[in-house]
Amino acid sequence: MFARKKLLVSMLVISLMLFTGCGTKSTSPEKTTSKANEAQETKSSGSQAIDLRWGTITAGGAWQVIGNAMLEDVKKSNPNISGSTLPSTTTGNVLGVHKGKFDIAFSIADTTAAAWNGEGYFKPTGKLDDIREVAAFYPQSTHIVVWADSNINSIADLKGKRVSPGAKGLSCDVEFQRLLKAYGMSLNDVKVSYLGFDDAAQQMIDGHLDALALVTVPPPYAPVISVGSQRAIKLLSIPDDKIAEMVKYQGVQSYELPAGTYKDVDYPVKGIMSRSHIIVRKDMPDDVVYNIVKSIAENFPRYKEVLASMKFAKVEEMATDVGIPMHPGALKYYKEKGWIK
Repeated sequence: MFARKKLLVSMLVISLMLFTGCGTKSTSPEKTTSKANEAQETKSSGSQAIDLRWGTITAGGAWQVIGNAMLEDVKKSNPNISGSTLPSTTTGNVLGVHKGKFDIAFSIADTTAAAWNGEGYFKPTGKLDDIREVAAFYPQSTHIVVWADSNINSIADLKGKRVSPGAKGLSCDVEFQRLLKAYGMSLNDVKVSYLGFDDAAQQMIDGHLDALALVTVPPPYAPVISVGSQRAIKLLSIPDDKIAEMVKYQGVQSYELPAGTYKDVDYPVKGIMSRSHIIVRKDMPDDVVYNIVKSIAENFPRYKEVLASMKFAKVEEMATDVGIPMHPGALKYYKEKGWIK
């Protein structure tokens, strides 16, 4: 009896050992397969997750509007990318990318050139040679606005007049001072008021300004439309010899605003432009930049409905040389498209 019980116990122990051993062998391949699948999924998911901080402009501004639309598309087509747009200024955007506050940001070509060369407002920081071009968009062009019935018919006529070039330190301010210099003038020759663009428009409507010297703003520009809705306006052209002086500066090109862009302005307006574009730091991963550029290019037609200024841009102009090195990720895409040889 005892021997029988002993035999039964021994058989039970052996069975448990065998069962445990088989269980170990059956679960091990599952764990191995799971790890392999996880590794494969990570490899096939593309870039490492990144949370983009995108420097734009104050609420309601063109860069905020188009930046939100672009980021929305980038996130839709790249699940590994998240992020948000953040308000700033042109100078703040460039400095923000340099300092790592922003991963990507909008700028204007002349401001970017000044940063690259360590000139103007960037003298205290020195040359910011760690910024890279990603994509260029619409022109920011000359809008020197006066009342149609005023006796101001040329830039020289602004002498002694009440003028606003917008806020201090922006591209408009810089280019207005360069324009005055081309005429042998300076800010001392005008009664300058540094104001936000909307405030400047209202000041002109209220009779406190004689002109808006908006030398680099995107057409059609809302503050100009606002002024023109009150009374007939005219836009002053810059003569060819003065344009030749201004385009000597990096990031500045000649430009002719098409006739009919604004009410009562049924003639082309000659002047300059500096292109709106986006920049990143040179250490941004190539595949991330490539995917951002690809998304923007593929969704380019819809941006013309989001922001009127984008109607003045062409998708292939994204590859335009603005005077600083192109990021390798963007360069790869543009070469694939044949926009850069």
